Amino acid sequence: MITGVPTKLGFLMVEGAGVNLAAMVGIGFLFGAVLGMGLPPAPVYILVAIVLAPPFMQAGVNQWVVHFFAFFVAVFGELTPPTSITAAITSKIANASFYTTLWRSVIICMSLFTLMVGVFVHPELVKQPGLEQLAAGYLILVSTVGLTFSVQARFAEAVLPNRLIRLVLAALSLYILLVNDMTSTIVSFLVLAIIGYWLVFRRRSQEGEPQVVELDSSPLSPAAAGPAGALGRMD
Repeated sequence: MITGVPTKLGFLMVEGAGVNLAAMVGIGFLFGAVLGMGLPPAPVYILVAIVLAPPFMQAGVNQWVVHFFAFFVAVFGELTPPTSITAAITSKIANASFYTTLWRSVIICMSLFTLMVGVFVHPELVKQPGLEQLAAGYLILVSTVGLTFSVQARFAEAVLPNRLIRLVLAALSLYILLVNDMTSTIVSFLVLAIIGYWLVFRRRSQEGEPQVVELDSSPLSPAAAGPAGALGRMD
């Protein structure tokens, strides 16, 4: 960082992407992820904002959108593989696999990815408080929940129907995230319906399954059993 090479490299990468917004976003994310491997969130945010703000604003992107994107990328730096400090500490405490913990952490923080994309597709989320902000927040929230369910939930016992439902749910959620029109609102109701199916029917069927409770058959002394054990069972 003392030589300034990462910052210069970031400038070259963003300029090389030209005015293609999708390419600029992808390269900006990679630049921030690389910085996040060795720096805490605060300096990552500052450097990413310095590098990305001028070309993004020249491309017509609102300044609030750029800064929120830089902030989300900086937060993701705490999870950047393979040097995630968060996953390393958590896996050590839980005595679990580092890479399994890292993957689970990324899934749990899926909202970071949807917010990174959502601020560009739905800029009203961060431009000005109001009803439009609430509408954009609703769409991004539904998309985030839908993608999370598509990755973690189980909708059917059979493998093929389960995968099919999850694939449809992921496609609908991505449509809501990537398209900003009235159709996204209609699609959001379909996503909520699929999630509602899981919450009502799947949870009810899972709760109705018999559970086997293993009892400890080892004999207890009267002292260990307490008053009930010493005096016998009281009905």
